[in-house]
Amino acid sequence: MRPLILGSAGSQPTPKAGCTCRLCTLAREQGGRARRTGPSLYLPEAELLVDTPEEANLQLTAHGLTPRHVVWTHAHPDHAAGMRVVQFLAQSANRPVQGWVPRPLYPVLAERYPLERLVDAGYLELHLIAPSRPFDLGGVRVTPLAHGLEEPVFAYLFETASARGLYAPDHVRSLPLPEGPFDWAVVQMPIPPLDALPFELPPNDEAWQAFYTFDQAVEAWRERTRQLVFTHVYESVGMTPEELDAVAARAGEWVAFAHDGMAVESAAVPTPELDRLERFRAEQARIERAYADDPKRMRAELRRLWARFKKG
Repeated sequence: MRPLILGSAGSQPTPKAGCTCRLCTLAREQGGRARRTGPSLYLPEAELLVDTPEEANLQLTAHGLTPRHVVWTHAHPDHAAGMRVVQFLAQSANRPVQGWVPRPLYPVLAERYPLERLVDAGYLELHLIAPSRPFDLGGVRVTPLAHGLEEPVFAYLFETASARGLYAPDHVRSLPLPEGPFDWAVVQMPIPPLDALPFELPPNDEAWQAFYTFDQAVEAWRERTRQLVFTHVYESVGMTPEELDAVAARAGEWVAFAHDGMAVESAAVPTPELDRLERFRAEQARIERAYADDPKRMRAELRRLWARFKKG
């Protein structure tokens, strides 16, 4: 799998209209990686768009993409307010887009955005899915993973016969980390090291409860994924792409901060390790089938499987 990060911004794009801050000024003057649009991802193997931020139409046209499928992580405007792009895709293809929505998320999306209007007009064929229950898109197994929040928020696990990836662009601290291994994981950015931040972050700031620190995030994902990419890059952090690159370099080449248009790469897997991964995935699939009606037992068995895998 080779996912494409279409948008890498946090809750607000860079530059913002009327803003003269350092980052917005840099984005206007230099463009390139300094420009960030709403968080979204495209998975070519599944012709799948994850999330429709306000700039979704511009993101797709910039890369010449016409996804046939779409899913949503949650109902915040930076992830869903560009939903009308579904209409444009359906009109150009002369067939409805296939949309997949976890059941708990459906009423929130339908209340805030024209989801039902798109269905009624024939632009969207909607499939309501249960959390943690996988579905198949062109040979890619897609599983929605629920965050531990009252508000419905989902991450997505993608699996093929030879690769495994995770997209969790927001609220990642509330996501029970799924057992590895992963070829890639694209997740919400953490709090950068304090010596790299261009401002002081008080000890009582709520960010300490809502986000991992950089060191916590790196340790949580070390040996769990081959490539770790931090997205949802907040303009309020005030760091340039080059400054974020320097932070990522502290952890090594397997860690990076996202930018718009970034293709996520993962290191080549040696044949013996690939065989071991395939055995892991086969056993994982067996456990998921065997305990489909007992999620608690399934999670316990998967944790044991992951512990055995880590030991080699």
